[in-house]
Amino acid sequence: MTHRSHPRVHLLTGGPDWEQRQATVKAVLFRRRQKEARKPLLALMEELREAVERGDWASARAARSAAWGEVNRLADNLTTEERRQLWRYKRRILAAVRSVTMLNAPVAAETGAL
Repeated sequence: MTHRSHPRVHLLTGGPDWEQRQATVKAVLFRRRQKEARKPLLALMEELREAVERGDWASARAARSAAWGEVNRLADNLTTEERRQLWRYKRRILAAVRSVTMLNAPVAAETGAL
């Protein structure tokens, strides 16, 4: 049972649909001091991107760790998108390392390295 002043269902008419609402989300504008504070993080994110594109997983892990350190140093509202990107990079790095490990497992078994 719901109270009449707090209905569970809200009927909306005449407004934009969900896709249009998402499209109108504006980019976050940072002030000059905030941009300056984010520069080391953006440099680390670029280094991480390059390492992942090269397939250098050890460098990618190190760059991701350094980027997380920089993210933790900054305020949460300055690093929302970077946190999402770091999570995506984590999954990508782990998937690549697993695939390399799986490819090397039969070779290691044949040589008795296991």
